[in-house]
Amino acid sequence: MTSRSVGNDTRGRSAWNVLIGRPLRSSDTSKQQITPVEGLSGLSLDALTSVAYGPEAIIVVLALAGASALHLVLPITIAIIGLLTILVFSYRQVIDAYPGGGGAYAVSRANLGAHASLVAGGSLVVDYTLTVAVSIAAGVGSLTSAFPSLTPATVPLCLAILAVITLLNLRGLADSARAFLLPTLLFIVGLLAIIAIGLVHPLGLNGPQPGHSLLPAHGLQVVSILLVLKAFSAGCSALTGVEAIANGVPLFREPRARRAKRTEVMLGVILGAMLLGLAVLARRWHIGPRSGQTVLSQIMGMAVGRHWAYYVVSLTITVVLALAANTSFGGLPILASLLARDDYLPHLFGLRGDRQVFGNGIWVLSILSAGLLVAVGGNTNALIPLFAIGVFTGFTLSQTGLVVHWWRTRPARWHYRAVVNGVGACVTLLATLIFLVTKFQEGAWVVVVAIPTFVLLFLRIHAYY
Repeated sequence: MTSRSVGNDTRGRSAWNVLIGRPLRSSDTSKQQITPVEGLSGLSLDALTSVAYGPEAIIVVLALAGASALHLVLPITIAIIGLLTILVFSYRQVIDAYPGGGGAYAVSRANLGAHASLVAGGSLVVDYTLTVAVSIAAGVGSLTSAFPSLTPATVPLCLAILAVITLLNLRGLADSARAFLLPTLLFIVGLLAIIAIGLVHPLGLNGPQPGHSLLPAHGLQVVSILLVLKAFSAGCSALTGVEAIANGVPLFREPRARRAKRTEVMLGVILGAMLLGLAVLARRWHIGPRSGQTVLSQIMGMAVGRHWAYYVVSLTITVVLALAANTSFGGLPILASLLARDDYLPHLFGLRGDRQVFGNGIWVLSILSAGLLVAVGGNTNALIPLFAIGVFTGFTLSQTGLVVHWWRTRPARWHYRAVVNGVGACVTLLATLIFLVTKFQEGAWVVVVAIPTFVLLFLRIHAYY
């Protein structure tokens, strides 16, 4: 090798180290572990920011029956919060029982067999990829709503944000979690403050609202059990990301299980409060679909008026929505390392890079997400029908696996725990089936094809080893 090539290689390494940081020793791994508060920004942004599209998904479905059906947004949201409570309880049990991470994959492998675990693994890969794409597309969509001139640059903006998040995660989850902590706290405090003002003394209730109403003059459908179930399953998209903390337990500082469980409770309380507050305001103010305006934007505009507070929180929501993709970068590399350990993925996915992160998993997730964003043109609505099926498949398998776990181990009060997880499994299975049937032709068939394809890939790799 010539001196010139050596110099170029050295300069290239130096530039790369500037981007992702200096190499770390194995003994430095603890520096990349996170606290419960950092867990909110590192592993919970996906769930927290789902308030931007979960309530809207409910209202869009109910609007098919006209304005008279919009009052159902509150009872449906309460039912979703009930399911959230069950899931938080369930994943706290997953953290205790399987502190090595892996979530639904680990639970299914231990209790339901290898094939069920591969379905869980495939659904999680689909979920993580869609989480990145949906989060970034939603963030850019919020930005282009505020600044319409940026609309033609939707895809380049999506890819630029994806590149930044990828580089931050190659530096280590702790670095990205700390970098995202301030916008996460601003988002939580700002939105809860806006909800409180709206409940106590709204400042912009009688102001003009942009756009025009998209409510049909006459209901296109009647209010039926099927419509309510469709609205419930659509609103369950607000629960995506609840599993990420249980999947990423090894990322926490010791005592890992206790810190991860604390983060899970914090997530459940904050998300439940946001969902309930937004549903109360949406029902009180008869919020419906409007052109060029999200449901969250309408509620914020009525609560505080379209002044500085509205724009500050709107920009914060845009940033945090985009950063919510970070949840997947915390979960998928660990899942891939577990699959590699079990010989279902190439062993290189179990190797840590210079920064003590599973870099190969990060790169694959980034490439898959980039392809998906380009394929749909950065359109959030094109991704939502695909979103919840993979998530709720994992929910159902982990809940079912826990029922088997309690039956086998029979600890104190195991009957109570098994009943809670059994109810959760039935409800999440019902939501999955409703999503599958109602959204199949809108693109859900892609997930139906993708998950078995991943399972087949895992089996072929396992046969090779």
